[in-house]
Formats: sequence, structure tokens, C-alpha cells
Amino acid sequence: MKEIKAIICTMLAMFMLLLTGCSDEQASHSSTSSADTKQAVQVEDSSDQEEDHSPSKANREDVVGEAATVERVVDGDTLKVKMLNGKRDRVRLLLVDTPETKHPKLGVQPFGPEASAYTKKRLEGQEITLEFDVQERDQYGRLLAYVWIDNELYNEELLAKGLARVAVFPPNTKYVDEFKKIQEQARKSEKGIWSIENYAQEKGYNTDAVKNQSSSKQKDTQSAKSCEGKIKGNQNSKIYHVPTGAHYNQTMNHVIWFCTEKDAQEAGYKKAKN
Repeated sequence: MKEIKAIICTMLAMFMLLLTGCSDEQASHSSTSSADTKQAVQVEDSSDQEEDHSPSKANREDVVGEAATVERVVDGDTLKVKMLNGKRDRVRLLLVDTPETKHPKLGVQPFGPEASAYTKKRLEGQEITLEFDVQERDQYGRLLAYVWIDNELYNEELLAKGLARVAVFPPNTKYVDEFKKIQEQARKSEKGIWSIENYAQEKGYNTDAVKNQSSSKQKDTQSAKSCEGKIKGNQNSKIYHVPTGAHYNQTMNHVIWFCTEKDAQEAGYKKAKN
């Protein structure tokens, strides 16, 4: 009888040990699984964070390009540079076009000298970074590049100041959408080339628009001179005086002349009470 009890006790003890071992293994497996899951979540989160750091205007200083020194400015959008390896090259700025200053047929166009002078002041003798697009050179063998200086894109700067228009020549169109937005802001503000109506156009610069504007101003001046001694207006007060008026012969500044009272009224002037 005692032997049977001993056998039963031994079997119970072995069963308890077996249960304890399974429990520990299950806990260990659960812990490992939890750690693996946590690690997977961390990896996924890390992947998501990497996707959020896509290139943007905020970190353009990380642009990949070639360093060079500007030795001479040819005009507003053309440079002569020296590369780090000592090679000299001619660079044409991408996606922008400034008015001409040395063209054999077009001659000097309005705002061409201003664009050239500004580029010379800003870039000549400076270290720059040349960023290339799809096509590296044009038909004249010039390097085609976006020019970076002090972490700023100089092509954009010309557009913002109204010294250049957007000029698209596929396949180099990396920044075209952004450039057009900047151009539109300059146009609305009538900066530089946009101060002359119909001058800057999609295909180039219309010098006839400049001639027409000059001709119109000249006609206005001639018309004002021919009306001198007739209806006398004050540009500040927007009041006009007739020859028989009490204040007609008084000296005044900012005088404008009209041929008839109707002309003065159409220009927004009111007749003096005396």
C-alpha cells in the first residue's frame, strides 16, 4: 500500500513540473512575440518618418550639384564659370529669359541692362552651385543649370524682381510650376518687365509694346502743351479753373492743361466754385 502511495505522489510531482515548464515556455513565447511586434511597429514608424522628409523648399541647401566660381557675367542669364577641376565653361540659366543686351539683331531691350547689372553685382566672383536637369547642354554647347548661391535659387530671384520671364524648353522643367507662380506675383505687382503692358510675352519680348507706350505718352504730352492757356487743372486737388475764374491766374504747382471742360471732367476733375 505504501509503495502505491509513493508511486502516485511521484507521478503527481512530475505532472506539476511538466505544467510549470509549459507555463514558462508560453510566457517566454508571449514576451518574445510582444517584443517582435513592438520592433515591427517601430520599423514601420521609422519608415513613415522617412517618407515625410521628402525634398522641399525648406531644405534646398541639400541640393546635389557642381561647385563653380563665376568669373564673368555675360548678361542677365548667361555666365562664364570656372569649375573645381579648373575647367572653364559657359552657363545658361534654366527656365528664365532676361531681355537682351548684346543680341546682333535685337540690340538692347528694355530692362536688359538692369538684369545684366543685377546679375553681375550678385554673382560675379562668387562661389555657386550648378544644379542640372535632364538635358545638360543646349545647341550652343552651354551648360544648362539652376544656379544656387547662399542656399537661394538665383533663377527665382530674377523672376521675383521682374528682371526675367519664364522660358520653358523641355525636358528641363523641374521647377517650372514654382517659377510660374513667382512670375505671376511679379506681374501683378508690375515689377520690372511687367511695368510695360504687353512687353513680356510667352515667346519673348515685344519691343513694339514699348514703342506704342512711348508714342502714347508723347501724344499726351503734346496734347497737354497744345491746350496750355485753356482749362487749368490742379493734379492734387482734382479741381479745374476756366480763364474767367477768380483763381485762374494764381500760381499753383502740379498743373495739368485740358482743351475743354469736358476733357477735364472726363479725367475726373471738378470745376472750381469761383
